[in-house]
Amino acid sequence: MLAEYFLETDDIESSQRWLEKTKDLVSPKVIDSTAVFIQSLQSELFYYMGLYQFGTNEAEKAIENAKQIKDSLLIADAYFFLGINQLEINELEKAQQSLWKSRNYFPKKSNRKHIRSLIQKEHIYNNIAQSKFKLKEMDSAVWYNAKAYTFAKKNNSKRGIPNIEQTFGQIYLSKNQKDSALFYFQKSIHSAVNSNYYDIVLLNFSYLMESQSDDPVLVNHWFEKGMGLMDQKIINITFQRYFYVTALAVFKKRNQTDKVAFVQEKIIAIDDETQLKGNFYIQNITEQYAKNENKLLTFQVEELTKQRKYAFLQLIAAGLSLIILSLVIVIIRRKNKIQQTLLDQKNEISKDLHDDIGSGLSSILIHADLLLKNGTSDEKQKVLATKINQTGKEISQRLNAFIWSLNTEHNTLQHFCEYTKQYGATLFEETPISFVFQNSIKNKETIKMNGQQRKNLFYALKEILNNTLKHAQATKVVLHISLETNKQLQFTIQDNGTGITKANAFGNGFKNIQNRVEDLKGTFTVKTDNGLLTIITIPL
Repeated sequence: MLAEYFLETDDIESSQRWLEKTKDLVSPKVIDSTAVFIQSLQSELFYYMGLYQFGTNEAEKAIENAKQIKDSLLIADAYFFLGINQLEINELEKAQQSLWKSRNYFPKKSNRKHIRSLIQKEHIYNNIAQSKFKLKEMDSAVWYNAKAYTFAKKNNSKRGIPNIEQTFGQIYLSKNQKDSALFYFQKSIHSAVNSNYYDIVLLNFSYLMESQSDDPVLVNHWFEKGMGLMDQKIINITFQRYFYVTALAVFKKRNQTDKVAFVQEKIIAIDDETQLKGNFYIQNITEQYAKNENKLLTFQVEELTKQRKYAFLQLIAAGLSLIILSLVIVIIRRKNKIQQTLLDQKNEISKDLHDDIGSGLSSILIHADLLLKNGTSDEKQKVLATKINQTGKEISQRLNAFIWSLNTEHNTLQHFCEYTKQYGATLFEETPISFVFQNSIKNKETIKMNGQQRKNLFYALKEILNNTLKHAQATKVVLHISLETNKQLQFTIQDNGTGITKANAFGNGFKNIQNRVEDLKGTFTVKTDNGLLTIITIPL
């Protein structure tokens, strides 16, 4: 398909556009090899967009559907894309497990030929080697990469061979065996040029800069080669950024201040473009999600209509006119309800993305602009860079929470408790505030929570904990979860801070919490009691 072609040529936007057109032609209720392949390809595109959490979510759906149709090659394909997305968010152990599953599901003999291009053994083994490399297990990395090299040469893998040669170069560079590293980087360049994979060539230029950082002439030579390559060829923006980041480290090491300033400007420009595109992609994802939901709901209405028609035929003698009239009323009411539900769902998703992620992205852009304008002061750059980093982490967490709220697999109170505990521990890490999480509920794995409950409760608790961190002047905060006798779930947050004052009042945050709790038919109370005591109660 055209989406595959444009992916091969590194034109990610065109590939995504054609994939969306393909989705419009495919029925969302049919699970077959085409549907699974679309999900795996979407996971791969999210990988190249830098939307790794979305990539893992799409790969998990592909795994589930591939298992339903019992296609081991497609299962292996989906696990592979799950693994490479997990590698990028530094979930190294999970990535390794996913790649091992990809290896185990990959059929030993495949008589059936897939029309579409799927991963091969060399891709799996090369990425296992990459996971071992990141885990500093160099001997294992060499072994798995050597296996990958054997498969790649046997299959004449055009992308696999230069990728594997590049990985050898990385391994030997980390072991300070520079002659071997240079040999494989040069070999990878030759293989990649022959196969027209210029993104691999660009990364090799950055690694050669790193390998020969003690020679200013060669450093500048490889840097100019990379700049020229980006002018001549279409190269994914993710690989461009990696080239500049590596070059920045080399120039800083050599104290080449003019080059450092130039490269920093390039990185900031790429980040600006990436963030704008990321926001655009997220909006498209929301629209596509709503479109698919609309398709499913339409199919449900059609199925309902068919079922009612069969009933008409069976009961025609009992009063055809009355039954037809009743059916029309039921269908109209149900269709109106479905359309309203869909509209509310789309508005809710759009509101969350606009108010939450949109504002975070704006903050990053503002600080990036300040970093550019204040480039003469290293200290200012450090402070602004720290702020950008913190904001980026917060946006990533928000995005994770959004995806998590849509995921129906993690729908128990136990999952919610673990997620909230992890968030609190991370939030108060390296702060003067001690965070204590208490849970007195037994059998919490049997208590189900839907996405709306999880999302509203989490954002309410998040607002309270953030207010404690910013304004309470506390040294300790305790979050306790209990189940009352009347089957109501209760969340108690107690800190030892200053309580509610004019200076630290919730403001709009208080109203947002109240609205979310009321949406769950619950109650929300706040009072000053040796600090601030907040209680949220919702019915199960």
